[in-house]
Amino acid sequence: MDNDIFKIAILGPENAGKSSIMNALFGKYVSLVSEVGGTTKMPIKRYWGKLKVGREKKQPKFVDVVFVDLGGLYVHEKQSPIMIGSVLEKTYEEIDDADMIVHVVDGKEGLSKSFEKLHHLLKFRYRKPIIVVVNKCDLLNDDERRRLKDYVEYRLGNRVLLVSAKTYEGINNLMDAILKYIKGD
Repeated sequence: MDNDIFKIAILGPENAGKSSIMNALFGKYVSLVSEVGGTTKMPIKRYWGKLKVGREKKQPKFVDVVFVDLGGLYVHEKQSPIMIGSVLEKTYEEIDDADMIVHVVDGKEGLSKSFEKLHHLLKFRYRKPIIVVVNKCDLLNDDERRRLKDYVEYRLGNRVLLVSAKTYEGINNLMDAILKYIKGD
C-alpha cells in the first residue's frame, strides 16, 4: 500500500462485464457500460472510500480505496485493436501500480489462454493478490456454473467467486473478499 492508497484494478477481456461489476460495487453508475466491445479504453479511476487497516486501536491506519476499471485487454486470444500504443501502456501502468487485481472471467466465454498466462504473470512475477470472479453467472445453469468454477480454479490455482453484475448475485461476496484482504483479516 503506497501513500495510504489501496488501488484495485479490474481487468479481463472485452465485454466480460468489468464496468458493470464496478458499477455494482459502487451501487451506482460510475463507469460506462455498452454491448459494444472496447467501450472502456482509458482506465477509469473512482474513489470508493476510506477504510481502517489492521487491528491497531490507538493510532489506526487508514487507506483510501480506489477502483480502476481497465479496458478489455484481448479479443479471442489476440491483442485488441483498440488497446494499442499509449492506451495499452497506460493500462499496464495501472496494473503495475495496483495493490490488488480483480480478474474477471466471462461466464459465457470461459477462461482464455492469454488471460491464464496474464494471471500467472501477475500472481508469480509481480506477486499481486488476485480475486477471480466469473461474471454473468446468471446466464449459466447449476451444472455449467460448477464445471466452469472447478475448471477456472484448477487452471489458475485461485478460489473463484461466481457473480452477476446484472442481478448483483455474489457482489457482496466480492466486496467482502476485498475488504477482508485490505483489513488484514
